[in-house]
Amino acid sequence: MQNETTTTEDWMGISYFAVTGEGGRSYNEDCYGHAAHESTLTFVVSDGIGGEAGGSAASRLVVEIVRKEAHSLNRDEMLHCYKNIEQEIRCRQQQNPQYSKMGATVAELRIDPARQIALWGHFGDSRIYWFRNHEILAVTRDHSVVRSLVDAGLISEQEASTHPKKNVLLGAFGMVADISPEVLEKPVYLADGDAFLLCTDGLWNYISDAEIQETLAQSSSAEDWVKALEVKVKQVVSGNKDNYTIAGVLITSSYNRTVHMTK
Repeated sequence: MQNETTTTEDWMGISYFAVTGEGGRSYNEDCYGHAAHESTLTFVVSDGIGGEAGGSAASRLVVEIVRKEAHSLNRDEMLHCYKNIEQEIRCRQQQNPQYSKMGATVAELRIDPARQIALWGHFGDSRIYWFRNHEILAVTRDHSVVRSLVDAGLISEQEASTHPKKNVLLGAFGMVADISPEVLEKPVYLADGDAFLLCTDGLWNYISDAEIQETLAQSSSAEDWVKALEVKVKQVVSGNKDNYTIAGVLITSSYNRTVHMTK
């Protein structure tokens, strides 16, 4: 005989919206997605490398594998997922000549609404911003030549924005590199009103942190925020500007969720 029990849990409400566009190019190598597995939500963006065929295939592969394997907020599990992505991209590079230079970045955010915690990882120069009270609490550090120069104190943030090597990566899936994907050491606790922005360099290369914060403060939902940022990107797009992907995640007020369990 089965017995059913009912419990009530406090879950965080989440508002999510994402867009992607070609920018000033004729094709889009970016990809984004989200998924839910039991109590784990995942949001991911990826910027492809290797041209219209290889780059697009690589970014789609990243999103597909992340969506399939994102089952918990376990750091080792995330790193294992990224290892699987690297192996699959290497395999396709060897099997198909048009994919020989394929590669991709990743920026992935996982949230457990019941435990009200988040964990994220990244590789390359796609970014994750964490906001509280409309101010930046944290932002991922790009795996790039310019970021390493800034961190070493050799150039300023302002010089980095116009540096001739600002798009040169030190690491991404499919690249020969001495660095690996990064994942937070442990999850962080969330608060009502927190916000996350996941984006490719087609956004942050042209829109300042101050503009991102200002737009967030003026928005009432993830959709409003993302659409406002897209308008700003389109205003500066010309010539050979990059593809862009923008994904906004807003933490709204907690709510009671009834959970039915059968024993």
